[in-house]
Amino acid sequence: MLCFCKIKLLVLVILALVTFSLPTNLLAAMSSADYYIYADTVDTGGIFSTGGDYTLDSSAGESSPAGFSNNGTYEMRGGYQAMDRGYINIYISDASLSLGTLNAAIVGSASTVATISTNASTGYVLQVGSVSGTALASVADGSVTAGSEEYGVSGAGAQNSISGDVAVAAALILASSTVAIDGSATTFTFKAAMSPSSVAGDYSQIVTLSASANF
Repeated sequence: MLCFCKIKLLVLVILALVTFSLPTNLLAAMSSADYYIYADTVDTGGIFSTGGDYTLDSSAGESSPAGFSNNGTYEMRGGYQAMDRGYINIYISDASLSLGTLNAAIVGSASTVATISTNASTGYVLQVGSVSGTALASVADGSVTAGSEEYGVSGAGAQNSISGDVAVAAALILASSTVAIDGSATTFTFKAAMSPSSVAGDYSQIVTLSASANF
């Protein structure tokens, strides 16, 4: 006799943190316990100009001409306005996933797509930053199977770093690239299954994602 358990597994995928590693450019970095200035400039003047929602930070009399200079290993970005560390963007197609009501004869699943773009020549890494809430037992054999209490995630796409179904855990690397990417899409499918002895109830979990790139 199968035991039917009302298990509503809600997975909330929230982009909470985008981190950037330091560039390899030639910089004059300054830091304290709370702040980090990754580059500076020597000027004879400059003001802040504001208008409504915008602020313009101008400079004058810069000590080096604007433009980039490099020797293959280092790059110098002349001019205050040239201090641009690049960008990394991430878009999550569905931030709230419901795996539905489970029974021992099925595997519940739901998918979301993470699309990343970055101009970092060394690419990016997308990983799980933190996990909180309640869930079923984590999958340990590489496959979420009906009739066994298991919960995990799988990935698909050119930059996918997951093989099979794996446990959802902090520091899990989901996708990565070693080159600049424009609109790289990776699909992540969260899966859950129950056994006849699983405890009935509602389960929910918040998964925070972290994307980082080197510039």
